[in-house]
Parts: sequence; C-alpha cells; structure tokens
Amino acid sequence: MSMLVFWFYKTVIVPFAWIILQIARPFISGKLREMIEDKNNAFYKMVHPGTEKLITLHRPLWIHAASGEIEYARPVIREFKKKHPDIPVIVTYSSPSAKKILESMHDIDMWAALPWDFDFLISAFIEKWNPRALLFSRTDVWPVLARTAKKKRLTTGLFSATFADNSSRLKGISKFLTKYAMNQLDEIHCVSEEDRRNLYLLGIKTRIEVSGDTRFDQVFHRLENPKELKNELMPSTDEFVFIAGSTWPEDEEVLVPALAKIKRENLKIIIAPHETGPDHLEKLEKQFAEAGLPYVLYSKSTQWPVGSILLVDKVGILAELYTWADMAFIGGSFKKQVHSVMEALAAGLPVMVGPHHQNNREALFYQKKNFSSGMIVQVVHSPEDVSVLIDRMRKKSFAFPHIKEEIRSEIGKNKNSTQRVLSSFF
Repeated sequence: MSMLVFWFYKTVIVPFAWIILQIARPFISGKLREMIEDKNNAFYKMVHPGTEKLITLHRPLWIHAASGEIEYARPVIREFKKKHPDIPVIVTYSSPSAKKILESMHDIDMWAALPWDFDFLISAFIEKWNPRALLFSRTDVWPVLARTAKKKRLTTGLFSATFADNSSRLKGISKFLTKYAMNQLDEIHCVSEEDRRNLYLLGIKTRIEVSGDTRFDQVFHRLENPKELKNELMPSTDEFVFIAGSTWPEDEEVLVPALAKIKRENLKIIIAPHETGPDHLEKLEKQFAEAGLPYVLYSKSTQWPVGSILLVDKVGILAELYTWADMAFIGGSFKKQVHSVMEALAAGLPVMVGPHHQNNREALFYQKKNFSSGMIVQVVHSPEDVSVLIDRMRKKSFAFPHIKEEIRSEIGKNKNSTQRVLSSFF
C-alpha cells in the first residue's frame, strides 16, 4: 500500500499541485508566492560568495529544515563545525520564513530553497553540490527527496523527530507516505520512547534511536552565552519577579486584570510582547493605565520601581530576561498555540500556560512533574487563576529557595542530544 500511495503522490499529487501553484502564482502574495518563486528559480545564497566549487569539492553536510525547525538544527551545525571545520554545511528550507534565521547564522556555508519534490530536480541538486550526507531536522522528510537520496547512496537521517499519538502524519493516507519516506532513511533519532513506539507500530524498518531533543542543547547554549541586558534594571535577590513572555493581545486580556488584583510589594513584573510594534505597545500602555498599573519601557528606563511593569520593547532578549525571573507565563496559550516553554524551564522557572498548549510537548510532559514548587508547568484559565498562582509561588519561593535549582537539574537531563545524533553519523 505504501508503494502505491507513493506512486500516486509522485505521479499525480506533486505534478498537479505544481501546476495549480504555477497558475495561481500571479494572484498570490506574501510567503507562499515567495516560496514558489524561490523554488522555481532554484534560489540559493553563498555565505562567502564565489565558493561554490570549493563546497562541492569538500562534499558538504546537507541539512534540511522546513522553517522554525532550524532551531533544532543550530546545535547540530555548531557541534559538527567544531569537529569538522573544513567540511562545508549547506541548509535547505521549505518556508521563506527561515531566511531571516539563516541570514544570522555564520557557521553555514550556503543556504537554499529546497527544490520541488521531483526526482530530476532533486537529482540535479545532489549532483551540483555533491553532499556526503543529508540530515532532516524534526519533521520535513519529503518522500521523493528521501527516495532519490537513497538511490544516490547518500547517508540520510532524521533527528529530533516526534510522532505523537495525534500526529496527522500517522493517520489516513498520510501514514502510508510517512511509512514510505521513513523507510528510505538510514537512521531516525526520536525525542522519546513514545515516538519510537509509534513508528514501530507504523511498520518502520529503519533503525530508530531515542536521542532526545536537540533544541534543549540550543537553549542551554544560549543561556551559557547570553546577550547583554541593562544591568541597571536588574532586580535584587529579595524581589519576586514574574515574567510573561511572547504575549499576544488574547494573553494580555487575561494577564492585565490578574496583575491589577495582586499586591505588588516586593514584586516586579516583566511583560515581553511577541509583537513590539508601536500599535501593540500603545494598546498595552493604555491597558496598564486603565488598570492602574505603573510601568516603564525597557529601552528608555534606567530605573525599574518595585511594583511596576517592565514593558520590553526590544526583541531578542527574552531568554536572558527569564534568568531575572522567579516564575513565567508563556504567551500564545490564550490565543491559538503556546510558544516554547523550554527557555523559561531551562532558566529554572515554574511555568504557567493558558488552555491552548496541546501543541507543545514540554508543556504537556512537565505538567506531570512535581517538585517543592508543585507542578513545573501549571494550566490557568482565568485572571483569578493567574493571580492565585503568582501569590502562591511568591510564598513558596521564600519557603523553598532551591526551586530554581530543582527545575534546572530536571531540565538539564535533556542535554547532549546533539552529541548522540552526531556520534551516530560521523
């Protein structure tokens, strides 16, 4: 059945989708049109212009990451380059959203749009760049790509793979394509035993290892190599700091009334919105004023009074700000889906999330872990839930000063996935 589905995908679905996208392209805008044009033009960018022949000569490592999956690939690339500085690394992406991340990465040699999933285009890409291996980050294993790489005798593997029980890739017609694509690979490195079990139940014959989630290594690397913060705003050790990270308006509608209810003696609050445009910041400032909440802007302040909100109008420093805090709320969880809880947990913080957190493995898993602080991750549904939990944690943080160390130790068990993956291939 898997072979039949693959044949139908290769000969009908892919060509039909390609034709539809080409016809629709003039009427499409945004990222979708950019994706179509990048693939049509075989777009690529050299980090060091003029080194195409050198890359081909040294046979690069090829990593494919759809978009945000590049965060899982970062530590793999970094550690690979430490061990093999003379071997180039090329990265392909599916979504143009990845370009901004790739532009900031200086340990890769070339990045490019993944070709359309036609075997002749994949073959041409492989022949041009002459890679020694192809590693997929997280999820984005295209069936024709995997089959063509196998025919070309490329070493192939998938890392930080996750296949939860409710995954769409394990249901309907998709499960046959998943089975076919996974069976083309040499190795699969899963996040958990649950993932391995689900793949075995699907009938995967490829070697499967449980190696963990490489993104934890990236999070800890970030904490060990922090960006500089404004030291004059750093809270003192006797102040309890609550941080709300990557918040959206739906989150703020719950947080603001909650914060207005609680006593703010020896309390400082950080709100770091996901979007820091002027419209959003002005709306937030108005909400604070109406609720009687004093605040200061991160970029303009040299002092942060007790009982007030530090409104963060600068992007890229949230991981560092978590290290200032004692408890966190993770945004997106009152909107549609929660942002990553990893950075807050790695900083040792008990975390609260709203009802929309089923997309996040760590948010679900760590609800089951109980320490002196209670559960590491707790779910809130209302302003009252938020205010009660903040007050409860303020009391516990003084009674159990080792809470952060407990959580850091627990999260630290997830380190070194990157080494396990790389040692298996190189």
